[in-house]
Amino acid sequence: MVQDKLKKSFSILGMGTVVVDHQVVVRELPEPDAKAEILSDRFQVGGPVPTALALLTRFGASTSFIGKWSTDRWGEMIENDLGQARVDIGQAVVSPAMKTGFAHVWVEAGTGRRSIAAYRGSHPIESADLEGIAWPSYHALHLDAWPSDTAIEAARHMKASGGRVFIDFGSPKPDWETLIGLADYVNCPRRLVDVLFPGTPMEEAAKRLVALGASEVTVTDGDSGAWFFDANTALHQPAIPVDAVDTNGAGDVFTGAMIFLTMQNRPPEERLRFATAAAALKCQQLGNRDALPSLEKIESLLGDRDSD
Repeated sequence: MVQDKLKKSFSILGMGTVVVDHQVVVRELPEPDAKAEILSDRFQVGGPVPTALALLTRFGASTSFIGKWSTDRWGEMIENDLGQARVDIGQAVVSPAMKTGFAHVWVEAGTGRRSIAAYRGSHPIESADLEGIAWPSYHALHLDAWPSDTAIEAARHMKASGGRVFIDFGSPKPDWETLIGLADYVNCPRRLVDVLFPGTPMEEAAKRLVALGASEVTVTDGDSGAWFFDANTALHQPAIPVDAVDTNGAGDVFTGAMIFLTMQNRPPEERLRFATAAAALKCQQLGNRDALPSLEKIESLLGDRDSD
């Protein structure tokens, strides 16, 4: 992969959850009714779509985000963060009548494993919030499938205008089958696949997502790596071994990296390998922004592995 070939720009609109994380690092994730000493803490902006958009902007894409938050200090933090990441928020809805979403994120030192409790915010995105969007000006739409009814409407708008629809599908949502049927690409963690299709072998479950209408599906499973499926293909990419510091946001980065190469029509093997490397690099640092890898770092990691 030659880095100067990865410069093709595109415009992508993202819609979904945005929160302020209070991230704390503990020696071990506590059991129920137990306590854990906090080793360090930080506040950061999180959400599957905003993190993926921040990565795509770093790679050279033009990104915009539709979300909702208040005029409180957390809302100000979201605006400052997305502004610094050069993600356009002109389509966002901001009002003092709303409550900004937030999350508590506990990260285990040494392993990078995490536990999360999240509040999405007081006001979900509604149909009226989509009015006035110039859909043909975007090449793609990225969703986290929430809220599902508005996500379905947005996906239909994007498909009607000839763009692609990407979904980072992290938990069951109402009418999720309809939304999957509108997707060009869906990423799911392995745990969600097991919830959606209990007792079904993972490969068969992923093929059922494709049968619903998704053109391509990836399944991520931490140290076990990632899989790619379409109507005719099944691929597995082993995880790249790293000393994980923080796995929070790894799936967001994986999806963003897949979107980047998908928009350039790269072959599945290359996309899967690139996204796995991007997620591995993110896990080596704390946070959702400082840990985002550059194209150069991803290519360096892949080049080092090729030379081994």
